[in-house]
Amino acid sequence: MSLVPLKNAVAQLLEGRKPVLVNAPDSFIPVVLADLARAAAQKTDAPAALVFIARDGQRLGLIENGLNFIAPDIEVLSFPSWDCQPYDRVSPTSAITARRMTVLARLARTRSSQERPRIVLTTV
Repeated sequence: MSLVPLKNAVAQLLEGRKPVLVNAPDSFIPVVLADLARAAAQKTDAPAALVFIARDGQRLGLIENGLNFIAPDIEVLSFPSWDCQPYDRVSPTSAITARRMTVLARLARTRSSQERPRIVLTTV
């Protein structure tokens, strides 16, 4: 992945459009997300969060660990998937429900992303 598509994605993000990046190497994704989140936080006064949708929970954990390592200045909010099947007789665990509610409450209370850029990680 060259820097030109990344610059184009930042420009699209700042224009209010929703860029989609594909075919980025897995190890490069945290770097791209960090750059996009910092660029978005500098240019907007409204509460904003960059959303990354991982294909599964394992990938979500890897991206979260990568972001925490290379970008400690960015707030990473991990919105986990339910740990039960839809229409199952078993309810989700209270830990998963609490984590999901914490992320939603944090997003609702946020006034500005300039204090600290944010990335919300979730799965399909």
